[in-house]
Amino acid sequence: MYFSLIVTAIVTLVGVCYTIATFLLPAAKIGNPIAPKVFPMILSVSLLVIGISLLVSEIQKFPRDKEGKANAMAEFRNQFGKAEFSIVLTALNSIVYALLFNRIGYVFSTIIFLEAQLMVFRGWKTWRNSLLIAVVFAVVVYLLFDYGLGIFLPASFLGFI
Repeated sequence: MYFSLIVTAIVTLVGVCYTIATFLLPAAKIGNPIAPKVFPMILSVSLLVIGISLLVSEIQKFPRDKEGKANAMAEFRNQFGKAEFSIVLTALNSIVYALLFNRIGYVFSTIIFLEAQLMVFRGWKTWRNSLLIAVVFAVVVYLLFDYGLGIFLPASFLGFI
């Protein structure tokens, strides 16, 4: 529960930052001046409402002592479990993916990301199968976006993928 409180607080903080960034968007020069801000504002308000409601619910779950006061130390003693470890690995993997995305291109960064994620959730024993899934997925999506939809994803240093 203590880990959930920290993650919920981070989500709420991201919501606050996203809301501030939405207000800093420039007004449209043609048409409705607030049109570019509508969808980001809906997302930011939703993120804030969900984050605050989760924060309140997590605070209410704290164990209480005889006087009814929250005992945070009792919750802090809980062990850091496998699910929490998987969440941390996913967050770190996502940061690495974002850092590599434009540097080495969509295909290679997606292969690295998917392989790491599949190994986190499926284990090391199926790494060959996971690698095949990651390669096929990354290449098919790249080709679908590049040729099928005409949306260009970052290319690798090879130039053709």
